[in-house]
Amino acid sequence: MDFEEQLTTGLEGIVVVMGIGNPLRGDDAAGSLAARRIVGSPGVCVIDAQDVPEDCLLRVVNAHPDTIVLIDSVDLGSAPGAVAFLDRDQVAEYWPSTHRMPLSLLMGILEQETHARVIGIGIQPAHTEFLRPLSSAVAASIAHLADILNGALARGRTAAWGVTAGSSEREVPA
Repeated sequence: MDFEEQLTTGLEGIVVVMGIGNPLRGDDAAGSLAARRIVGSPGVCVIDAQDVPEDCLLRVVNAHPDTIVLIDSVDLGSAPGAVAFLDRDQVAEYWPSTHRMPLSLLMGILEQETHARVIGIGIQPAHTEFLRPLSSAVAASIAHLADILNGALARGRTAAWGVTAGSSEREVPA
């Protein structure tokens, strides 16, 4: 199963997409920038948490999600722009983080408080130095990931909300 299929099959019910990253640290902004490219729709909550995801915990919990997607820049030891799924145990291996709250701790809190499926997506940075611009490899990965997520969310929302092609009306499922 490829990345797109794995992601598409993992998005169920109410979905929260949280982008994490410091917009002043080059490629560390990847998650934040990806979130800005995700289209919100009924059943989808998009949060640009920047470098303080802990400030958004209550908003996530109050959304009563079934699935939470966290997108962050993570040193995977791969080529810049590489994208990978990460579970909480894997994320703990990628310490230190540029954020105040480690991603593994955030994932654990969200799992405990929401009982939702938490999907971590890491994007390999080329650099995370202060005031550096976004690298072209990470920019391309952000665009591709956003396209995949938008497509998966649109397909999921279409099925869940009874939307047909060309229709702008949504039927709330019973």
